[in-house]
Amino acid sequence: MLKICITGGPGAGKSSIMSLLENILQDRGFHVCIVPETPTELILTGIKPGDCISMIDFQEFVLDKQLAKEKLYEKMADYCDPDKLVIFYDRGVLDCLAYVDRDIMEKMLQQRNLTFSEVMDYYDAVFHLVTAADGAEEFYVWNDPSKEDVGNNAARSESPEEAIVKDKRTLEAWIGHSHLRVFDNSTDFSGKVERVVEEVFNLLGEPLPKKIERRFLIEKPTQEDIDKMGCSSASNIIQTYLIKKDENIERRVRQKGNKEEGFTFYYTEKRDISNVERIEKEYKITPDEYVAYLSEADTSLHQISKVRYCFIYKNQYFELDVYSFSEEYAVLEIKINDIDEKVELPPFIKLVKDVTGDKNYRNSSIAKNLSF
Repeated sequence: MLKICITGGPGAGKSSIMSLLENILQDRGFHVCIVPETPTELILTGIKPGDCISMIDFQEFVLDKQLAKEKLYEKMADYCDPDKLVIFYDRGVLDCLAYVDRDIMEKMLQQRNLTFSEVMDYYDAVFHLVTAADGAEEFYVWNDPSKEDVGNNAARSESPEEAIVKDKRTLEAWIGHSHLRVFDNSTDFSGKVERVVEEVFNLLGEPLPKKIERRFLIEKPTQEDIDKMGCSSASNIIQTYLIKKDENIERRVRQKGNKEEGFTFYYTEKRDISNVERIEKEYKITPDEYVAYLSEADTSLHQISKVRYCFIYKNQYFELDVYSFSEEYAVLEIKINDIDEKVELPPFIKLVKDVTGDKNYRNSSIAKNLSF
């Protein structure tokens, strides 16, 4: 089954988009579950922050209810074809970070024997929809007390400025997820919807997902450069390439994480469509499956050890790979859906050259000699 967390700031269009996705996918023969937003459910039952409980206590309620709902909806796989099951979560566990500090959230998770890595990787993908207050303010609806005719959502109290702040904090909570996608307001709302629908269909393989990668060789950043990235996260990754069963399909397994936060494991297959387009299938696997796959390692290739920094710059989601073997260079990557889509590099990145489409700079090629 496919589990997608739909998140974002106030007035981002989550409800409208999920409703549309439900109709489209049902027409394609999928069983769709939409898990309602937990904070709203609690507020409607009379449990609300600032009334009789603090914001922190309220988020404790939110966390417990959200985790219970995830277990409940996961059981749907026992009652229908899991390959035809899609679950959309209207916000996820880490959305709590928009309202409580990270150290408080960490303690809340520890009390439930959970880590940030575990709750983040529960979702196969996270779609962040940017609030209309950022880039489409004329369509942002809220209960503006300065106007007699609100003409909009009287239940939404956040001003545009407050909505943008909450949007940013929500986005920061999910930085580091392996399939985080940001949908801004650079197009009209119908264009925003089309981008979300396309990404869902890419994940489902209907049609087969094409991944367009723009890659850049850059000077290895200093710690000061990395700090300039802002809302960034770092993941230790060990990548092992497997013996090919089909000459046209690249196979690998990947270990991500550390002892403190725990490890997650993935199996990936990639097939070239062109120099810049690739079909990719990636699955989360168990530790035992990971060990079994290691027995198929291609011993002619080195393991790739790197630290991946994920960050947002102008609503673009970048992945920066810093390799243990190189003191000079690193690789910056961004995934897009259209090769003509404009990519704006951050000013703190020192570009050496654009290596998009150059197979010599793929990880599988780097693994041959551990050099650029």
